[in-house]
Amino acid sequence: MTSINSIQSLILDLPPSCIEFCPVARDYFVVGTYFLEKKEQEATAEDTTENNNDEESEEVEKKPQTRTGSLILFKVEDDKAIQVSTTQTPYAILDIHFSPHDPTLLAVAGSTGCVQLFNLQSTASSASLSPLSTYQYFGPSTLVLSLAWHPTMHSILGVTTSPGQVYLVDTSLPAAEVEGTAKEILAHDLEAWTLSFSSSGTSIYSGGDDATLRFSGLPASLNSTNTTTSNEDDEQEEQEDQQYVLTWQDRRAHNAGVTAILPLPSEQDILITGSYDDNIRVLYAPLQGRKQVLAEENLEGGVWRLKMLRAEGEKSRYTVLASCMHAGARIVEVKKDEGGEWTIEVLAKFEEHKSMNYGSDVQPGSENGGEQTIISTSFYDKLLCLWRFTLP
Repeated sequence: MTSINSIQSLILDLPPSCIEFCPVARDYFVVGTYFLEKKEQEATAEDTTENNNDEESEEVEKKPQTRTGSLILFKVEDDKAIQVSTTQTPYAILDIHFSPHDPTLLAVAGSTGCVQLFNLQSTASSASLSPLSTYQYFGPSTLVLSLAWHPTMHSILGVTTSPGQVYLVDTSLPAAEVEGTAKEILAHDLEAWTLSFSSSGTSIYSGGDDATLRFSGLPASLNSTNTTTSNEDDEQEEQEDQQYVLTWQDRRAHNAGVTAILPLPSEQDILITGSYDDNIRVLYAPLQGRKQVLAEENLEGGVWRLKMLRAEGEKSRYTVLASCMHAGARIVEVKKDEGGEWTIEVLAKFEEHKSMNYGSDVQPGSENGGEQTIISTSFYDKLLCLWRFTLP
């Protein structure tokens, strides 16, 4: 196992929560930040005695916490990440993803119940990030915790929320008309941390703080994500449409919250999952029947996010970048041997982060092997690091 040192490290202005390279302008990446403004200081006991106003004290206590953030655009040049621009946002950012259908389109999950789209415009020498529509799908007290683009329907996103629900939302609707249009697909008992579509787009997986992995087939009527029905006939049609949708949940495989889900593209019903319990797992999750953990490995920190570095489906070998919260980043190899047994091997560790490593990504363009340029971040120390690893 290799221990890796950074080539460059720098301190950001705000805590980084997520990161993604642009699929087409491959030298550019975007960092989302999350800042929780401190509550107004409570009155001292002495002041409270003087004022003796319980109603005012209750108002201060009920005042919602204010979260703000930013999108920071960087360019990788040789051995350095160079900051290009910063776009402030009136909400904290919890997740970002470029669209697989229009790789200049960036979706941003906000802390005030919104999803906002941005456009990354680039030339040979420069790039800029421009805000597009903001979609207020939920109330301002709901945090959109994660999002994913539907693999075949260009305008559809899956989103997860702090109350625990998993929804489909449609970005082709006018932004002023999206209230009440989010279609609930799954629900967790606590925060829904993550979701992933199957490669065909016909089903969805989600993970929550309730230590549960959930699955649902998706209804055929995805062309209408509006849950509002106009008459009894519409309601009956929707109920009939939902009758054949298979759903299941698994509470046994994970010992804490499920925070990352990575379906393997060439393997039937095989997932890689991450959890707060510090373990990465290979999970057999058939549509019907018992789910089974095929392999697991303790990565010494909560496995918050998983990113595929290389997928060799013909060999059943997969190399994955794991963001492991307080343990830093790991590069792991997941493979199936000739006897059908799955194994997990840690190839490398990056441990310069001194707080929560929530976001890591790899520069596109080296999927077939060779040297990988990786950016990893950590939250409380606001650290961003550039490092490299050569895939075996």
